[in-house]
Formats: sequence, structure tokens, C-alpha cells
Amino acid sequence: MITLSRVNKLFELASNYNLRFHEVSSKPLAEYSLSLKKLEYKILNQDEGDILLNDLLTHFRKFRFILSASPLPFSAHSELINSKDLNRLSRQCQLIYQDLKKDIDTVLETYEALRNSPEKPVLDFLRENFKDKRSTGLVLKTASDLNAIEEVLKRTFLWDKSFSVVTPSKLKKSFFFDRLIILGPTYWYPDYLFHCPRSSSIEIILYDWQSYHTPRMEYFTKSHSPISSLLQGCNIHMRNTSDIDYRELIEISDQIIDYKKIEKSLANRPALTATEYVGAKLIGLADAKGIFFEDHSIKNIWTISMQSKEPILKCSVNELDTDSYLLIRTGTGRDYIQIKADEFIGNRAEKIRHRHYVWKKRLRKYTAKYPAEKICFYLRKHGGTRVNKINLRNWASDDNIKPREYNDFLALMKLVKFEEHAEKLWKEAEDLFRAHHRAGMVIRKLLIQEIKKSNLGKLELEQKMTFHLPDSEDATFTAYKIEYISQNVFQVEPHQLRALIDFNHLGGQ
Repeated sequence: MITLSRVNKLFELASNYNLRFHEVSSKPLAEYSLSLKKLEYKILNQDEGDILLNDLLTHFRKFRFILSASPLPFSAHSELINSKDLNRLSRQCQLIYQDLKKDIDTVLETYEALRNSPEKPVLDFLRENFKDKRSTGLVLKTASDLNAIEEVLKRTFLWDKSFSVVTPSKLKKSFFFDRLIILGPTYWYPDYLFHCPRSSSIEIILYDWQSYHTPRMEYFTKSHSPISSLLQGCNIHMRNTSDIDYRELIEISDQIIDYKKIEKSLANRPALTATEYVGAKLIGLADAKGIFFEDHSIKNIWTISMQSKEPILKCSVNELDTDSYLLIRTGTGRDYIQIKADEFIGNRAEKIRHRHYVWKKRLRKYTAKYPAEKICFYLRKHGGTRVNKINLRNWASDDNIKPREYNDFLALMKLVKFEEHAEKLWKEAEDLFRAHHRAGMVIRKLLIQEIKKSNLGKLELEQKMTFHLPDSEDATFTAYKIEYISQNVFQVEPHQLRALIDFNHLGGQ
């Protein structure tokens, strides 16, 4: 809840706070980052769009990003990437692109040196420079293992119980600190950390080879008043302590996957030979995962939002945003909602589902064969009242059980030549709808119970968390941070919908 005292404190801090930039050094990490940058430029200049090269760069970028965003010793991340897979992929790329062999070898050499290095520049800097007992929040962009970080900080700051890891979303609530330490460049973090500071002292730690930007100071972003830019309230201090001779500034994106190349690769696939396909959008997720959702307006996707009062939100694919976490069934092979719904229906479930499948499949055949305008004209002519292209696409989808009105359903049955069975199929569709709704409510309630017991700060940093449903051994849902939402529509086979894609292995497919 926003109180007047909180608003006053935010305004007071925004009017006068210190923003200090500190550089830490690591020659091995700088050499690795620079050699990777040279390899990236060389591939870009050659305009190589090979998916194997894209996979290789993804592995290298992930390692660079995690090391530059973590306070742990470099060797703590030695298992982050499967070295056998990386070496195999490197050899494949070197065989195909002989002119890149030396560059790939250079990156590999520096990678091997780093993954076995006990060096810990950030942790050493924290220990040497923040020895007081001021209430301190350490803000991280990501964490491959939050428990390990918290344990290391606990051992490092034995004398200080007020030193804690804090997430950006937590700072949107009523949390204030004597000091905030932000690890990484400002462009990794949301603007509100600087628009509405939660401390009078913000310390930014980054490597001396990382490029950085001073944040935009627009406190009232929709205001045209001069007060919307309170630069005089922020006192910026630059502390360049490094005298390195290898300096070349590198901007590290927190988006490791090159989604444009992924989309290009998917678009260049051979034409589909399947008899049935649907239009779908690609959603990029944390942990190098992706998923296709059918392109329609049905609100049947579950997400977790750190900013919402509701633990779980339902939305359509076109309402997703990159501030949310997608909930995906990852346990049992079948849809758990469908399993529960079948339990509610009883012995009739199998036959009902078969008949439902038959008329849906026939409807999709018509929508694939004829223009949507022609089908809509036919449906209106035969009594359809809510007919349009969007609804037609929804009705043909397996994600939608039935139209809202019987008149529209009857028109569909006339189209697919099942008019004589319309009343029976409508009743069965209503039974399915009620059972699915009931099952969804039960599972949502169980999920909410698990989410409320979980540390969502861990989800925000690790960007992935699995929730086990208490009444089933193999029913789990996994939340993934949404990184990318494609604006393109791809033609995919129905079985490819809602199935996780591993971007790390696209080159081997």
C-alpha cells in the first residue's frame, strides 16, 4: 500500500542521493570477453547465419553474462555449461568454418582458464570496501544458484546480519536501505531503481571492461513539467581505479539468445508436409527454452506476475509481457487439467473426447482449405450470430472447447456435416467445458498454495522454478521468465504447441 509517508521518503531520496560507480578488475575475464567480442564481430561481418554458430555463441555468452553478474568465485560456475557439448560444438564449427578455427580456440582457452579459476573480484571488493554495519541490499540481475550466493555472503559478512540479497521487484514495495549495492551496468535494471531510489547511497559495481550508461532521470515519466527531470537530485561519482592496458568497453546484453536468428532459422525450415497445421507465436524463455502458443485471443495461458495482487493470471498469447513468468506443465505427459477433467466426467470421458476431436479436426480442415471470409459468410447465412475471423480461429482451436452460443455451434455443425448430431455434441461440449473449468479451479488453487509457500525472489533471480502439486507424484508446473515474444506467426503442427523447445540443441535437429 502506498502511504503518504512512503511517498515523502521517496521524494526526499530522489531529491538528494549519491550514485557511485566502482570498477573491479579481472584480466582473465576481460580477455575472455574481448576474444568473444572479436569472434562475434567476425561472424557478423561474414554474415554467417548458421544455427551451429548461433548455438556456440549462446553458450559462450551465457558463461560471460553469469560470471559478470555473480559475486561468487569463477570456479563456482564450472558446471554451468556442459564442457563435452561445448567442445563437440566447437569442433563442428571449426570443421565447417576453417577461417574461424583460431578465434574459437582462443575463446576456448580463456574459457577453460576461467572455469577453473578461484578468482572472486566482486566478493573481494565487497569485503574490502563495505565493512560497516549499515543496512545493505545487494541487488543482482540473475543468479544461477541463489542459495550458494546467500551462503557465501553469510560467511563473508559474519559480523553483519543486515547485508542481504534483494530483488528489483522487492524494491518496488516498502523496502528501504541505508545503502544499495547494484552489481552490473545500469541498463540491466529497471529505471525505477534510479527514478525512485530506495536508499540515499547507491553503489554500482561493474567490471572495468564493461560499458555503462548513467540512468535516465525521469521521475514523473508522463509529465511535461521541468520537474520530470531531477538530475540535480542525483550526485554521480565515477571511481575509475583500474590502470589496465587491455581496456575495450563491451556492452553485455542480458538477452543471451539471438532470437532474430532463431526466427530466421524457423522461417527457413522446409515446407510442412503435414495435413494439419496451425498459426503460432514463439515465446522465448529463460534457460534457453522456447514454446509455441497458438495465435488466438483465448485467455488460457497461466503466468506469475511480481507486480500483481493475484498470484496467477490468465491471458492470451497476445497479452504476454516480458515482466511475467510463464507457468508450463512439465511433469506428467498428459495435460493435468485434462486428466482431472476426465476424472470429473467419469467413464464417458474417452468417447466424448473422441467425438469432440472428430468434429474439431473436420472444422480445421475447412479452415485450412477455404478463406476465412467464405466460411464466415456461410456461418452467418446458417444462423451464426458471433461470427468473425477471430472467433472462427478460436472455435477451430483445441484450446477452445465450444462457442458461447448454441446458434454459432449449430452453424459450425452444419458446416462440418454433423447437423443431425448437433444437440448431443453440444451437450457433450458443455460437459467438457464444465469439467475443464472445475479442474482448472482445483489446480489453480493447488498452485497458488505452492506459490505462496515459495521464495519468489529466488524465482526472479534464477528465472526458473518448479512447483510440485501436493496431490500427485508426477504433476509439476515450471515457471520460466519470459524473455522474448515474437511478432511473427509460424505454421506448426498441433503437437508442437505448448511443448518446450531447447534452443541449445537447435543445431542438432
